[in-house]
Amino acid sequence: MTKKNDLRCPKGFRGLALAVLAVAIAAFFGSVSDGAFAQGAGGTAAPPSTVQTAAQPAADAAAGPSRMTRTFEVRDAFERTLAAATDFPSLARQTLIQRSPDGTLGWLWTTGLVLLIGIAAGTAALRLTERWGQHRFLHLYSPDPSDRATKIAFLFTRALVMGVAALAFMAVATVVVLAGVSGHDPSRASAFIGLESLFVVLLLRLVFLNVFAPGASAYRLLRLDDGDAHGLYRSLIAVAGVAYAFFGLCRWMALMGLDPNAHKLALIGTTAFSCLALSAVVIVYRKPITRLVSGPDADAAGREAWRRSLTLLWLPVTVVYFLGAFLVTSVRVLLEKPAALGLVGAPVFCLLVFAVLYGLMVLAIDRWLLPRLDSEAAREKAEQDLLRAAASEGEPAEPAAVEAQAHAETLEAEAARKPYRALLDHGAAIIALVAAVAYLLTAWGVPLVGDASIATNLFEIGVIVFIGHMAYRATALTIDSQIKKEVSSPDKATDDNEIGGAGESRLATLLPIFRNFLLISIVVIAGMIALSQIGVNIAPLFAGAGVVGLAVGFGAQTLIRDIFSGAFFLVDDAFRKGEYIDIGDVKGTVEKISIRSMQLRHHNGPLNTVPFGEIKFVKNYSRDWAVMKLAFRVTYDTDVEKMRKLIKKFGQGLLEHPEYGPKFLQPVKSQGVTALEDSAMIVRVKFMTRPGDQFELRKVVYAGIRDLCEREGIHFAHREVTVRVSQDPNDQREFSEAEKKAIGGAVLPTLEDGQAPGTAAAADGR
Repeated sequence: MTKKNDLRCPKGFRGLALAVLAVAIAAFFGSVSDGAFAQGAGGTAAPPSTVQTAAQPAADAAAGPSRMTRTFEVRDAFERTLAAATDFPSLARQTLIQRSPDGTLGWLWTTGLVLLIGIAAGTAALRLTERWGQHRFLHLYSPDPSDRATKIAFLFTRALVMGVAALAFMAVATVVVLAGVSGHDPSRASAFIGLESLFVVLLLRLVFLNVFAPGASAYRLLRLDDGDAHGLYRSLIAVAGVAYAFFGLCRWMALMGLDPNAHKLALIGTTAFSCLALSAVVIVYRKPITRLVSGPDADAAGREAWRRSLTLLWLPVTVVYFLGAFLVTSVRVLLEKPAALGLVGAPVFCLLVFAVLYGLMVLAIDRWLLPRLDSEAAREKAEQDLLRAAASEGEPAEPAAVEAQAHAETLEAEAARKPYRALLDHGAAIIALVAAVAYLLTAWGVPLVGDASIATNLFEIGVIVFIGHMAYRATALTIDSQIKKEVSSPDKATDDNEIGGAGESRLATLLPIFRNFLLISIVVIAGMIALSQIGVNIAPLFAGAGVVGLAVGFGAQTLIRDIFSGAFFLVDDAFRKGEYIDIGDVKGTVEKISIRSMQLRHHNGPLNTVPFGEIKFVKNYSRDWAVMKLAFRVTYDTDVEKMRKLIKKFGQGLLEHPEYGPKFLQPVKSQGVTALEDSAMIVRVKFMTRPGDQFELRKVVYAGIRDLCEREGIHFAHREVTVRVSQDPNDQREFSEAEKKAIGGAVLPTLEDGQAPGTAAAADGR
């Protein structure tokens, strides 16, 4: 008895361990209910009562003792586990001897030797298969990939080769084990447990090697340098190897029928090692992991608040999670509850699930859904198409020019596809994240199926929100890109475009209204479906919307009139965005069109908002063509025919001008003498242009005719007024100041009203 007691753990140490475990469980995990994990194991929790009864306070008062009772159960189970550890060597030896066919432990050494031989043979098959795959498939990829699709394809191809090699390892090792220990079931089971553990490590090696790509920096997708990639890969694979070796040992102990308490202690120890090792890895490599978490704009001051918060909190949250996972796993193991394992490695496997799924979807996007058009293959195909087109037309093609044109075309096409690819990438990231979270919840024991599961309802709502979100983004992106194409950009902005000017297309005018209507419809439909999934009865909402519609129809007749008037104006194509219109009291350029009104910017600056129902007519200055008429005052001795020919020749010369010629729809030509005044003849010229160009060309015509008249000796007439005073010819007296003022007052109305009719007509644009 003395020796037996001496082999036990010291009482002080055991008491301290029990106290620490009890305090931790009571403080943090005393409220872990059996119902939650029972659901994870397939059980169903009883629904809460919806009626507050008189016995409810008593039930609430009993909750505290139940938690304390569970804490004492954990403490007692832990004490029994520690006590059983002292007797484990003798009990294990006795149990293993009972499994022996000859009453000795020699079968263990034989099994271990056969297992080592099988591992050696499997490793040889693994290396040969990997070399074959590398020479057969991997050498086909460029050593310097230019796009992510090539990188992802290489990594998945290498993963496939490594997966085939791992299967070859398992097949060869299995044959060796079956040949060596085929007659003894415990030996066969022990060898297969070792092979399975090693096979899992090989699969993890496959994933880690292609995620971190330590030996292939050109294909690495993560923003890691070579040192960090090698360090993370080696650390994680070492932790995985040791952890799965221990877990395999625990499985072997359970299969051999060893003491359950010793099995529990081994599981707790393995869990503790895994948590400590993973915590050490994330702490040692916190800087490169922080760069990965912060994203590509890690140095940008304006990155999203959620990313900044994640950058600051990921490390403490991860360490606390591993501590919590260890405590919860230990409690579940001690109490022999379901869903005991899987919490420790769940975050790591969650990240791996996300990386693999996201990589597969990105590969599908870049290879099949929206292939990149700026790759080498795409440019070569574009060059070949251009060469064939030039050959069919019989024109010689310069290789450099063809290459430059093909490069420009591929870049332009890729720029048009880039927003859609970003949208698909965004959707792929969301899908991969949802799958990773689903795996994490499954590892935590949260049920994901069943009508009573909250996670199921959340998943259905998430699917609806995701579809609505993607439809919203796709619709906005498509319509915005089309609006951008339709919006006209003037070749040259001038200060003279007071009236007229080309407006935007009809599609550019209607698309913003259609865009807003469509986006609102998507949001409303998605919201209604989501509410129905939550359990909200949406029928009263539709009925209420109908009542509100009737109330609006009867009580807001002006609003209805504005909406319908605007709809008919737009259907009639009376005006478009960017056009200059006159609606009677207000004129200006159409800047914005809403469902009930539009905004007109006057050429002097004021912005007028006009309801559609107030518009009686629309005079559009920006449609089809515009005529500009200019009047000139010349003296009576001017040769009118000569001036007509000179103006005609001048107009033909402007048509040949490289900058101004294309803007004329009809050349400058003379309309002859349109009016006679006391001191001048009014000669008028006119020309036709596109709306908005007439003001720029007016300056050119004025300056050209002035130079033409000066060169040809044609004089412009100045305004003159002749005053005749009836008096005696022999009277030579001087007029007094009063008489001069009287004469000037008589002349002034004549000067004010003496504007030439032709000039007034030109000013009015007639």
